[in-house]
Amino acid sequence: MNTLNSAFARLDQIAPFMHISIAVLFIALEITVVVCGHYCFRDIEQNPHRYKLILKEFNKFLFIALAMVGFLLFSGIYMSYSNYFPIGDPMVEAIVKTKIAILIFICANIAYIWYKYHQAKGAFIKDDMLMSHENLILIIYYFTPLNIVLSFINIYLGVTFRGFL
Repeated sequence: MNTLNSAFARLDQIAPFMHISIAVLFIALEITVVVCGHYCFRDIEQNPHRYKLILKEFNKFLFIALAMVGFLLFSGIYMSYSNYFPIGDPMVEAIVKTKIAILIFICANIAYIWYKYHQAKGAFIKDDMLMSHENLILIIYYFTPLNIVLSFINIYLGVTFRGFL
């Protein structure tokens, strides 16, 4: 008996569990950024030291988010094209390619968030609070919620994918 296919530790059950768990954690991370960002921007004129706090913590968020999306992309491709989930239906193939395209778009969005973060950090170092504020507003109010919506669409497509198997 193969050690990976024992009663409670089968790879065809562990891989989807890990994939779905990371997807849920990614959405929770994104929601946390939006909620904490709204809280920090509430009275930012009276507390300009919050810019430093936001910039410090946002760096951690970017590394974690990029690692999660990389894991999701790798595990999604692995599960879709391995022997555990055979794809024979062209509709399922379209769903898989759409899910991968959305994840690549989320990666591109995170790369753009990273770019805006570095612009905000540079503006903060130069004491240009307006430019730093504008870049952080774009990240927290627009690009991060876009990632949340795209992640929910990807989860819906995953549920649809499982319905075809």
